[in-house]
Amino acid sequence: MPVIRNLDNVVRLRQYCSPTTVARLAHARSSTMESQLLEYLLRVAELGSINKAALDLQLSQPALSRHIARLEEEMGAKLFVRAQSGVRPTDAGLLLCERARPLLRQFALIKEEVGDKAAGVLSVGIAASWQRVFTSKFVATLVQQCPAISLRVVEGLSDRLRDDMLDGLLDLCILPFDAASAQGYRQTPLIREPLVLVGPLSAALRADQPIALSELESLRLVLPGRPNAVRRFVEHGLARRGLVLRVAVETDTLNLCIESARQSIGFTVVPACALVEHPLAHAISWCALQNSYITWALFENRARHHSQAVREGRRIVMKTIEGALAAGDWFGAEAANKRALKA
Repeated sequence: MPVIRNLDNVVRLRQYCSPTTVARLAHARSSTMESQLLEYLLRVAELGSINKAALDLQLSQPALSRHIARLEEEMGAKLFVRAQSGVRPTDAGLLLCERARPLLRQFALIKEEVGDKAAGVLSVGIAASWQRVFTSKFVATLVQQCPAISLRVVEGLSDRLRDDMLDGLLDLCILPFDAASAQGYRQTPLIREPLVLVGPLSAALRADQPIALSELESLRLVLPGRPNAVRRFVEHGLARRGLVLRVAVETDTLNLCIESARQSIGFTVVPACALVEHPLAHAISWCALQNSYITWALFENRARHHSQAVREGRRIVMKTIEGALAAGDWFGAEAANKRALKA
């Protein structure tokens, strides 16, 4: 279980925790009571008050204080200090909160596996650009066909989804294809689609008139920050040609990128899927970038492949993508693995 992902994290934990505790967290061995203590910890940290957390958890304030004291004793470190408005986590408390979330997620998965639940829980990570072309349809289909599955959907930029995936928090995840697949995950190519340049309506960009990537050097751009896959593609593409990227605004919000293009703040580059049924489609113009494509892949958690919920989720992912391609609204998209979509 990837609760502690690298040596640096182990070293940091040793600054605050006893050797016994470090070994326990590193191997993710947690009893029911220990997982409950971590849940109490997270609730106190979130609310910033033991009194408020006790009320929320339906515990007495003294009882919750004893639980926190017990956790501090086991950790060998002070986890909270008094603040003007309640309590706040110490550095040790913040680190334990950060590591507790994936640990609790893994514990929940163990309980599901041991209990052999027929329905189960499904956590899916999907790039924000897929929302209208895929995500909303996928969610509707899964809820309709598999009402017993408890579905959790995480939307975001690819680099943040990858972090969640590496923490073991996702069962399925749709990300840009990676030649070096993440350890513990099986990767299946899904879709190859063009990258498109988006600008204001006055720019008069046309889908049937692609432009060269080199022309981006003369434009002010609004792009996500590093290490976003689209940003990396554009930046490296210009660098190979000896050209410089001019970023006017960095934002990790897809809608703000497109809204900034509409307002002539700067041009942006997005996957073609981001413009399918977009509410601003009538107020912007766009064109494809020549020889610029992104391939998306489905990453599957190998530790969860036996789960009925994961198998059903994978099946519906493939069917939803097949339907999206058949609809014909996804500009330039083509199946990267036709056999997988038909499976």
